[in-house]
Amino acid sequence: MEILRVPPYPIVTTWDVPEAEQTYLVYVEDVVDHTIETTEVTSTVDSQITYSLPRSKVQFDRDFLFRIYDTDIYGEIVVDSNLTIYRPYVDPNMLATTGTPSEIAEYKRWEIIARSMIDSYLSNDSATGEGFYNHKLIVQEVGQGTDYFPIWHNPKKVLKVYENNVLVYNGEDVALTVTDASSSSPEGYTLFETSVAHDLVAGDTVVLSGFTPVEYNGSFKVDSVSSSTEFMVKKDFANNVVSTYGTMQRYWESKFVITPNNSAIMRLEVGLYNRAEKKPPTLPQAVGDLNYYGQGRGTAFPRGVDYVFILDVGYKAIPPDVEIATTMLIDDLKCGRNDYYQRFVTQYSTDQFDIKFAPAMLGGTGNLIVDKILDGYKGNVIKPGII
Repeated sequence: MEILRVPPYPIVTTWDVPEAEQTYLVYVEDVVDHTIETTEVTSTVDSQITYSLPRSKVQFDRDFLFRIYDTDIYGEIVVDSNLTIYRPYVDPNMLATTGTPSEIAEYKRWEIIARSMIDSYLSNDSATGEGFYNHKLIVQEVGQGTDYFPIWHNPKKVLKVYENNVLVYNGEDVALTVTDASSSSPEGYTLFETSVAHDLVAGDTVVLSGFTPVEYNGSFKVDSVSSSTEFMVKKDFANNVVSTYGTMQRYWESKFVITPNNSAIMRLEVGLYNRAEKKPPTLPQAVGDLNYYGQGRGTAFPRGVDYVFILDVGYKAIPPDVEIATTMLIDDLKCGRNDYYQRFVTQYSTDQFDIKFAPAMLGGTGNLIVDKILDGYKGNVIKPGII
């Protein structure tokens, strides 16, 4: 099933199942990072179930493996399908004049064909080979001892960073509402409870803010975690009763950002800092008159360290000229003006059926104006190659 990533939200999908008013297990697996979500649902009297896509799943263009089991994950599979969420190059709902479901479905079909033609036309180009999508990308590389980590894509934001298989930064963290704070045993500790599950572990640093009295606000080290919604800090606020509860957010010692020219990842530093774009020379350590020398300064991405970056890449919005080009292709397809015989046959012989096609037949979308629009997105090297 293909779902358009367009408002209104949330997006609700409907699936047919064998039996009415029965419990089924919905299994959804992200084919990029392989995260899995399972949910129990009950079918309606019409033998259908609904699956609502949460906001976290419609922020990017992505593909899921979608399965429905009759009892549990070890039961029989009754639905085995894909769940593709994508942002169209032009919204079919806006093209439909009458707004009927059949007309919208027809324009959706034309949009898929036009988008595929555009993607195919640009597929061999190093700049836009990934199309005009916005998706998550996993990059796994080894540090080279520099302060910049070059990225041969179109990055917008660093979502997560793993250093030697340890999560060292999560750009998707959000502040969680604290619902309770109470003194805990042993004496001198305070137990906090959040409205939703957190992913804290002992030793993490959290920032509390928005509390009244202000003594609760500040940075604290997590001493222990008793449940998915509770954590304890080594500080007693027994003499200060909370009148207003605030929020909790995890503090990361390192923050990673995209360089202003969108070419690399860098570790965020505060104040004056001279970054090294190449690995500094390694000199043998020796003793001078004043101190040791030859050590060299540290780098943001040490040589030999394994890194896994989860990035937000691609286009945050469809360029306006690409929307126009897509609309032109849809109009050509719908009205039959993309006939190769009419557009590209330059010679035709009725005696021997000697047909000669223009070279443009194999090198474009079938619309010269659309080709010229898309040519403007060629030329920028995003991925390295061999000339």
